Amino acid sequence: MNRKIIIVLLVITSIALAGIVSTLLKGMKKDPEKNLNRTKLPIVKVETVEYTSIETPVVEKGRLVSNLEVNLSSEVAGRIIESGVPLKVGQKFKKGDLLIKIYDKDARMDLRAQKSRFLNKLAENLPDIKVDYADNFQKWMDFFNSIDLDKNISDLPEVKSDQEKVFMASRNIIGDYYAIKSAEVKLERRRIYAPFNGSFVEVNTQVGSVAGMGSKLAGIIESDNLELQVPVESKDIKWLKVNDKVDVLDSNGSVISTGTLIRKSDFVDQGTQSVSVFVKINNENGAELYQGQFLTARFNGKIIEDAMEIPRNAVFRNNKVFVVEDDLLQEMKINVIKLNDNTLVFNGLKEGQALVVDLPVKASNNMKVKVIN
Repeated sequence: MNRKIIIVLLVITSIALAGIVSTLLKGMKKDPEKNLNRTKLPIVKVETVEYTSIETPVVEKGRLVSNLEVNLSSEVAGRIIESGVPLKVGQKFKKGDLLIKIYDKDARMDLRAQKSRFLNKLAENLPDIKVDYADNFQKWMDFFNSIDLDKNISDLPEVKSDQEKVFMASRNIIGDYYAIKSAEVKLERRRIYAPFNGSFVEVNTQVGSVAGMGSKLAGIIESDNLELQVPVESKDIKWLKVNDKVDVLDSNGSVISTGTLIRKSDFVDQGTQSVSVFVKINNENGAELYQGQFLTARFNGKIIEDAMEIPRNAVFRNNKVFVVEDDLLQEMKINVIKLNDNTLVFNGLKEGQALVVDLPVKASNNMKVKVIN
């Protein structure tokens, strides 16, 4: 019994001691000071107005296009045969390569037959030429001997008199000569040679098919002469001049080549409200460039004197800013010279003024603020 009483007394004593200790600890803790100054001034960041010379680059994306694109058409009808260069899109070739060959054996045989008949006619008339036009006979004889059935006919000898001219015309020698020259031209048109180094971008035929007269066979581009076509906003076109130097950047922002602005369009695209400019790629580094590839052009533009560049979000209502005078915001008007993606170039304020570049929430005229530089 006594043991139970002792345990109860110990528990009561422990609770009482805990209460006393808690009361003492609360008394030792200091009450936090009350913030009597409930009004905090907005903090604004400012920059001192200082005018310098500013370069105004224009950076836009563009697409590589070939300076020269040619459609190959057939001027004669016939079956297309193997030429050596595969008729495949993307196939490269060198200047002078035979790109397309149209079957020409029958045309060659007809041309040989024409030359043979022409030789026969000349042979029949050479004795008369020797008698009547002896002073010009040797030239006609040399012309006769120069005719090769497998080579282009040489130039017709010059007629020295009207009588000689009448004689040649009456024998139809001049007419037959030009008929042969015409056949030679038509024969040459059965072979299409590459006018430059390039590649096929379009192929509308294949070996074995029949080409119709005037039909489009393929499209080729000159791969060594590429231009970057860049749409520039109409508001920025005034900063660009022909012959300006241009940096050409890849998708990572690295300069891979330089170029020269060679021409500007004189009209605005109705859909994009942009003006196309064209940059000739120098490619002095030998970078691999492809028709249709997108690259970035950085135009240096021109130097703007006595101006300052600030973030665009420092300006409101197009051309208004705040300056700080005696810790108060004062609304001012500026002259915006050029808009960039994230900044703008301006003048119109006095040098030395504290221009707010980070506007506080609900900023207003004569608002009291705290300034940080």
